[in-house]
Amino acid sequence: MTHEQLIGVWKLLSYEFRLADGILIRPMGQGVRGMLIYDARGWMMLQVSDPDRAPFASGDWLLGTPAEIQAAWEGSFAYFGTFELDAPRGMITHHITGATFPNWIGIHRELFVECADNRLTLMTPPMPLSGEHAVGYLKWERV
Repeated sequence: MTHEQLIGVWKLLSYEFRLADGILIRPMGQGVRGMLIYDARGWMMLQVSDPDRAPFASGDWLLGTPAEIQAAWEGSFAYFGTFELDAPRGMITHHITGATFPNWIGIHRELFVECADNRLTLMTPPMPLSGEHAVGYLKWERV
């Protein structure tokens, strides 16, 4: 894999976690949407959301009810920063400078990466998810 193969805009095809016992979790359902962008200068942006999230009744993003805010939070995440590809190891590192999940701001998120034709797969190392450890798979297609 080369740096040039990553550059561009990618549309999310699927987002899922696999638990050690084989259970598959799709936290944002089958119709999840997302966009991933890598540019030639080393910047990146990733956003994932559940398209079935209900709109806020007030129409004002600052006046959501606690239930609306929780559903919006649980149905999306995004982050941006820079990236580095370590092709020999099959790894990419996202150096996160801004994120919807505050715990990720300032971290270096290392992911396994595979790229073939117009498909890209990012895989997390085992990570905590609802009290268990799971591996996340994000599958993308070049736009």
